[in-house]
Amino acid sequence: MEDPGQPLVEDLSPDDLSERVRALARALGSFTTAAARLMGIAPNDLLALEHLFAEGPLGPAEIAARLGMTTPAVTALVDRLERAGHVERRPHPTDRRRLAVVPTPQAEAAAYAAIAEMIEGMAEVGAGLTPAERAVVARYLEGATAVLRGFPDRR
Repeated sequence: MEDPGQPLVEDLSPDDLSERVRALARALGSFTTAAARLMGIAPNDLLALEHLFAEGPLGPAEIAARLGMTTPAVTALVDRLERAGHVERRPHPTDRRRLAVVPTPQAEAAAYAAIAEMIEGMAEVGAGLTPAERAVVARYLEGATAVLRGFPDRR
């Protein structure tokens, strides 16, 4: 019988790890849909907010590029988020011809309320790992993230 204090060591292939990342991506998609529903917005609206939270103010064209949407579609998305009180349009700080889309404190509070349970659960998963294990997981996830971010550029 396995010692419960010892981590289970599996002989995982690189393909096994890739499948686990794809499973995580599917779960993240379902999670995003559920979190957006809790906030009363569409999944793409929540994805736009995530980019704004992570990267700061962005213009509509920048949001469109990150989401793979057209600028007119993003204009409608920003209109919805603005009506819901989740974003504000402000003059761009350096280019008077452009607008910057900025998330509101209300959006941050609503998003946190929708995802707080997930954040706590992920923290518990991480707390169950040793510092060395967390370093390996972080290195793998950073590499996988870099591959995914670079994917469209490789075609």
